Amino acid sequence: MTLTQEQRISVIKHAYENSRKISPTQSVEDFIADIKSEEVLGEHGLVDAQLHDLEDEMSLFAYNPCAEDFDEEEDDFGISEEMRGLYS
Repeated sequence: MTLTQEQRISVIKHAYENSRKISPTQSVEDFIADIKSEEVLGEHGLVDAQLHDLEDEMSLFAYNPCAEDFDEEEDDFGISEEMRGLYS
């Protein structure tokens, strides 16, 4: 059966209208938002950091210089005799 041009247009019109009725799930919307964010960042780069933004980020770091002096290989962890027997 061969469709006329009007019938083909009608089929395409109904398919388009039906496709517009489907709403995307939250995961699809999140994926689209991620892609759009990547496009914006790729095109425009990051926004200039403000001083209060830097202070907020710096407050999350806990720098302890004595942690650098700790050498795990030199410290004895107190392994039991049974465990020492497994590794010797």
